[in-house]
Amino acid sequence: MKTVATPAAPPPARHRLPTAAVALLAALVGLPLSTLASTPEADTRPDSCRLDTRRATEQQWLYGIGRANVLDTYLSPLEYTGTDVAIAKRTERLARWGRGHVTTHAYYSGHFAYVKSPTDDGKEWDGELTASGGWLYNLRPSGHWRIGVGGLMELTTGFTYNLRGTNNPAQGRLGTALLLSALAEYSFTLRRRTAVARLTIDSPMAGVQFAPEYGQSYYEIFSLGHSDGVVRFTHPGNAPSCRLTATVQLPLRASHLTLGYTGDVRQSRLNHLKRHAWRNCFMIGYTRSLYVVRR
Repeated sequence: MKTVATPAAPPPARHRLPTAAVALLAALVGLPLSTLASTPEADTRPDSCRLDTRRATEQQWLYGIGRANVLDTYLSPLEYTGTDVAIAKRTERLARWGRGHVTTHAYYSGHFAYVKSPTDDGKEWDGELTASGGWLYNLRPSGHWRIGVGGLMELTTGFTYNLRGTNNPAQGRLGTALLLSALAEYSFTLRRRTAVARLTIDSPMAGVQFAPEYGQSYYEIFSLGHSDGVVRFTHPGNAPSCRLTATVQLPLRASHLTLGYTGDVRQSRLNHLKRHAWRNCFMIGYTRSLYVVRR
């Protein structure tokens, strides 16, 4: 009896996902697109997706906690101090113009504080939101340093609510200003990857701000129409303010662990009213780069 050898079954076909599908899957599960750029097949196949590194967008999220000192003579002649919670987002990418020297810069922040009077018998809630955007002109004196100078347009809104207030328990804020912005950045190598130390200073130069008169209620302004003089021009003489942010980005897998400090000083003397909000927060978050995918 002859034994007939059964031919071996052919190996299963290996199906490869199109590179575009891989990129979409990576985006859905949160994988950085930079890992796709290091795949040999993605770099050699003619129909592969390529990363446009010139259009990279750097995103930074920071979360912090610290102390706040708040004075608003519309509500109370006393300074209130307490805990401040902060969140900030910064984005930056190369502009389409400027021959590689100009970057588009945006910054968003939120502060929320619960503060007490020196005698601990008065308490306030204080909150502030800011959104700013503009451009920086960058110089690179060496391979490690980057110096940037430019301007931002910022919109600010917020409130202060005094828990002991009776006639006028709350104060609202709304304003816009043109900021002068300066940046100094130093890049260095840490564990064969790039780490970055950055210092940014933003200071309002000119703007407008809502400011009621001393003793003027919101009922008078919005119901009776007594609104003359409640919008005031601001400048460093009557509203000296500044925001300083210092961070260090440490490489961690596909992104960077970011540690930092934010000092935010808001001051004004308008319509015989004084206000300041001095905030100091230690921040922690992450920084990552997003790339445009092209065929």
